[in-house]
Amino acid sequence: MRHSFLIAFLCWAAVSSVHAQAPSHAPTPSTATAPGGGVQRATGKISGVVTDSSTNKAVEFATISLINSATGKPVDGTVTDDRGRFTLSRVAFGSYSVSVSFIGYESFTRTGIIVSEKDPEIELGRIILKPIQNKLQEVTVVGEKPLVEDKVDRMVYNAEQDITNIGGNASDVLKKVPSLSVDLDGNVQLRGSSNVRVLINNKPSSIMANSVADALRQIPSDMIKTVEVITSPSAKYDAEGTAGIINIITKKNTLYGVNGSTTISVGNRTANGNGNVNVRRGKVGFNASMGTHQQFNNRNESLLERTVTYGTGAEAYQSNLTQNGESRSRGGGVYGQAGFDLDIDSTNNVTAGVSLYQGSYHNRGIQQSFQNAPDLAQQIDNFGWGRNKNQSVDLNMGYTHIFKPQQELSVLAQWNKGNNTRINNQDIFLNQETVLDTLLRNNNEGTNREATFQIDYVHPFQNKTQLEIGTKGILRRAESDALYRRIRYSTGTEELDPNEFTYDQDVYSTYASYGFKLKNYNVKTGARFEYTNIDGQYIRPAQDPFTDSYANFIPNILVSRTIKSQTFRVGYTQRIQRPQIWYLNPYVNIIDAKNVSFGNPELEPELAHAYELGYSNYFKTSSINLSLYLRQTNNAIESIRRIVGRDGNLPIVAGTWQQEDVAYTTYQNIGKNATYGVSLSGNTKPVPKWNVGGSMNLNYITLRSTLQNNSGMQYSFNLNSGYDFGKGLAVQAFGSYSSPRPSVQGKFSGYYFSSFSVRKELWEKKGSLTLGVDNPFSKGIKFTSDLKNDNFTQYTENLNYNRGVRMSFSYRFGKMDMKQQPRSKRSIRNDDAKGGESN
Repeated sequence: MRHSFLIAFLCWAAVSSVHAQAPSHAPTPSTATAPGGGVQRATGKISGVVTDSSTNKAVEFATISLINSATGKPVDGTVTDDRGRFTLSRVAFGSYSVSVSFIGYESFTRTGIIVSEKDPEIELGRIILKPIQNKLQEVTVVGEKPLVEDKVDRMVYNAEQDITNIGGNASDVLKKVPSLSVDLDGNVQLRGSSNVRVLINNKPSSIMANSVADALRQIPSDMIKTVEVITSPSAKYDAEGTAGIINIITKKNTLYGVNGSTTISVGNRTANGNGNVNVRRGKVGFNASMGTHQQFNNRNESLLERTVTYGTGAEAYQSNLTQNGESRSRGGGVYGQAGFDLDIDSTNNVTAGVSLYQGSYHNRGIQQSFQNAPDLAQQIDNFGWGRNKNQSVDLNMGYTHIFKPQQELSVLAQWNKGNNTRINNQDIFLNQETVLDTLLRNNNEGTNREATFQIDYVHPFQNKTQLEIGTKGILRRAESDALYRRIRYSTGTEELDPNEFTYDQDVYSTYASYGFKLKNYNVKTGARFEYTNIDGQYIRPAQDPFTDSYANFIPNILVSRTIKSQTFRVGYTQRIQRPQIWYLNPYVNIIDAKNVSFGNPELEPELAHAYELGYSNYFKTSSINLSLYLRQTNNAIESIRRIVGRDGNLPIVAGTWQQEDVAYTTYQNIGKNATYGVSLSGNTKPVPKWNVGGSMNLNYITLRSTLQNNSGMQYSFNLNSGYDFGKGLAVQAFGSYSSPRPSVQGKFSGYYFSSFSVRKELWEKKGSLTLGVDNPFSKGIKFTSDLKNDNFTQYTENLNYNRGVRMSFSYRFGKMDMKQQPRSKRSIRNDDAKGGESN
């Protein structure tokens, strides 16, 4: 039935589109000085569109200056958007000229523009810029983006501006993004919630399908340009991700000519190398990049103490377990991508791209377990080793037709596939014996496939409003084939537990988003309808299949108002969170003889209501952003730990692993969660060469379930600072702290992280040498947890050795022509599934 659904629902969900916020370097004032020096009421508006004379394409990021005709001085300014449009609002009545400039073009000035009560809105129409013909051998960029930018619907962290990122991985980068936190297992949280969707270049990637934490460790940080955090997505985004969306944008040069760069990094814990090349000639563009990464000397020490109570009253007794372990891991992989785009003519464009990844990680460790109970006292020595291998391929293609500026149709398609192999081997010795007692072999082969087709249409109206509509289909299939094998040499028995499982999930959706300006307010509102169909099959052992289907109507609204340099905004949206394969897969991961984990194929989706009130202000050299938010999640998915035979019912996943005192971790829809929070971030430059930025997030969390209830405060903050000494020498420092956080069964400890880097540019800024240090003040990060219910208590401690030092060398090459940049390309965003976490 997965191909039989015809979705024919298209909604108009209220009114309106939000206008682009003025950039931080050119705030739009509420009044402008009128000719003659007086100040008049700001009631006028000037708008237009800037295009290239040779290609007829829109010119993005062109600088617009409003000049007072009487004084000859600039009184306002802005830049063009991705469609070449610009608007100067609240212009005082009077006579002006408008100057348009962009690097690589001849400047243009239009004079004699009169804004009056009779004619308050001036439409300049098309302004045509002529490209400068001579090629530039070298391009010097004099402007510098701030480390963190606050936009109307998202926060942008400019990772390439932070030199402490050089030589690391994507997980290191996300640690420095305001409102995000990354624990020692690599799990990402946004404002205290792990229910986020991570995209790469606005698209899903099969590398994220099994474990987001593992995937982030495999992406070199030198390939990342920016990280976008979207907490109030509009209707055009998939409704998944109750906390929001994280979009990782990789580096891709769009300048004409042939250019590229390469980076090599070597340290005591990691080694990375990557390069990219970009070619753009006429109507054709091509880009490709490849990177390799290696991790080694990853050492971890662990401690577990657990007490289980059996029986009640006078017959009650306790079983105590203590485990001490040490493990090491190493591995790496290769990542590559290539993209192609062709401007058929001034109104038609096609794109195609491919990305590939292959990686493998190995681990080896030893663990000693001491168990004491009234009828049992034993020591278990566990020697384990394993491997985790990942392969993925993503293909995408798209077509865009522009009818006129701001009116366009795009058709997009994408297919991806990911393979994951997990091998876990363990040899068990009892009571210090030298003879092997038990051999455990646990293998799992997993495959994820996903096909997406999407159509989007944007239509502008004469009254400056804009309608966005679209439809989309996502077809997913996840397969898991696992075999658990236990050989008991002491009894001469062998036990086999096969587990084969397939899961199909199809999501069909349509959306409408419409906008207008209501007096001084910018409004964007819309709705999305999504229909989900599920089909699950238990192949081995054979069980009855299960099916399910449900529909969701997801409204949203975002209202903002800008007064001089201040912007106020309020938003509401609903979000859903579908569990992905790692939450569903019944494959039993044998962590050790006393601890296992597995997914729950009976999980249902979460539904969340999100409210946000925001304020931002830009000063001459500073910016500040403040948000108050509330997120209410129903049917919340949480990690639950239980003891075999202590809850009245056996786990949903049966098997020979079920032994007394074995703890199993799985996922359940436990009830309701609520998060009440405030976030604050800002940047400033005390002096031109010194920049300081930071963020703080504080929230109160309540967790309510049929099993247990819990609540508590959680906070995090980070601080970064950089200084440019001139002559190519710069330093950067970063520090962060995340407080303890509550879970439904207890709490997890806090942790801190710091890094320092110094960079020296060489050969007229074509090369650079960077020295980086991670966590120089401690040998590692200790992470603890306290869990309990009515029959067990558990304390765990993990020490991750992560003090590191690395040296990196980068080199840029090639020649460029500073001509028209290619038009902005649309891409698929499958931000609709709760990704897997590391246990």
